[in-house]
Amino acid sequence: MTWKTIALILPLFVVAGCRSGNGAAKSEQKGDEKEAAPQSPAHEEGKGVIHLTPEQVATAGIQTAPMERRAAVGFLRATATIEPAADRQARVGSRIAGRIVALKAGVGDQVRRGQTMGVIDSPELGRAAADYLAALAGARVTRGTADRERALFEKRISAERDWREAEAAAIRARAEKEAAENRLHALGVTDPELPRQVEGHYSSTMRLTSPLDGLVVERSATLGQMADPSQPLFVVMDLREVWLLVDVYEQDLSQVKPGQRVKVQVAALPAREFEGVVQNVGAIVDAKTRTVKVRVVLLNPALELKPGMFATATLQDTVGEQRERLLAPSSAIQRDGSKTVVFVTEGKNAFEPRAVEVGRESGGWVEILDGLSQGESVVTRGAFALKSEMKKDEIGGEE
Repeated sequence: MTWKTIALILPLFVVAGCRSGNGAAKSEQKGDEKEAAPQSPAHEEGKGVIHLTPEQVATAGIQTAPMERRAAVGFLRATATIEPAADRQARVGSRIAGRIVALKAGVGDQVRRGQTMGVIDSPELGRAAADYLAALAGARVTRGTADRERALFEKRISAERDWREAEAAAIRARAEKEAAENRLHALGVTDPELPRQVEGHYSSTMRLTSPLDGLVVERSATLGQMADPSQPLFVVMDLREVWLLVDVYEQDLSQVKPGQRVKVQVAALPAREFEGVVQNVGAIVDAKTRTVKVRVVLLNPALELKPGMFATATLQDTVGEQRERLLAPSSAIQRDGSKTVVFVTEGKNAFEPRAVEVGRESGGWVEILDGLSQGESVVTRGAFALKSEMKKDEIGGEE
């Protein structure tokens, strides 16, 4: 082989060597990446996913069950609103024009029947009290005169005419006294307060008292304000019993009757279920919604139910619409504060906590309204261990 031939072949080997070296470097780099991948933390594979070892799964006794979709007929359900009972609320105002000189109760205060909530100073009340005293004194004097004239007439000392005139005057004075007393009653003075007026210790002030035990929910009165008899100054409600007004479609009315039991859920208290009884079925169909108001009485001793709350009412012994329902075992449902949570399987020994919206529960199954889909599996046993791991992750994240 000549030197010229060697000179032509040598560059080709150099180029081939370079290409081979680059390919090997790239191959080594890919190999390093593959080896490095398993070193990343397992919990980064899915946000919020809890990973356990096989030993932890066995120790916790975790069991799962698939979601099921079934065609079922539920109870009749309808939207509703919490309202104060009409016969358990009062609007308290002044019966006479005057100035507010004292306030004894405010919004949110619990008051008892007969408790003073405010004091009003009214010149008109002072005049009425003075008129009553004058009429009372006149009635006493004329009655005494009539009694003396009668005694004299019976002894033949005085004429019958004098006795008859004195008796007529006494009757007129008594009528004037009764009218003055009724005037005080109309202004809000009670019978127990009349003796103080008689003794002369009266004033021009009048107390505004609560007619029932309850909670002050409104107060429009301020110190120094002129009270108008046509305007209420306080609104008091006894919320230990409230009404639930349920909107029932006219085609379902045949299933509703007084005395029927109703289960109630409110959005503000998702973990609670209240029970009531149908008291009244409305007589008028709303022209726009084609619904009838059904009144349900609910006991509310802890005052948890507030007027204006929206609710869902389930009427017992009724038949609702048949439809497909996504169901999960009741044991899968966990409470996390105000949220309802289930643990969904995400591969082998991996579980994702997921917030869901639930419906009614029956026969060990709970209706899932939102948050899950058919085919997913949820943890039905051992969820407490997963909940503990979830709390650890939350605390670690905060730190």
